[in-house]
Amino acid sequence: MLLAYRCALASPHVRAACVEATEFARDADRLGVISVPAVVIDGRLAYSGSVPEHAFVRRLLDSVQ
Repeated sequence: MLLAYRCALASPHVRAACVEATEFARDADRLGVISVPAVVIDGRLAYSGSVPEHAFVRRLLDSVQ
């Protein structure tokens, strides 16, 4: 989550928020979240699981192309 916040600080085009899936189970179900961490980009589940920093940034950049 820290890396998502760092990306949001670095770019006005990125927003980051951390949501507790057990507290917002309806939203987690709607998005298809079945494990954490889960990354949602533009309101869609992009991927689940922890990835290295370079992979996170690459996936974030690939999502806008």
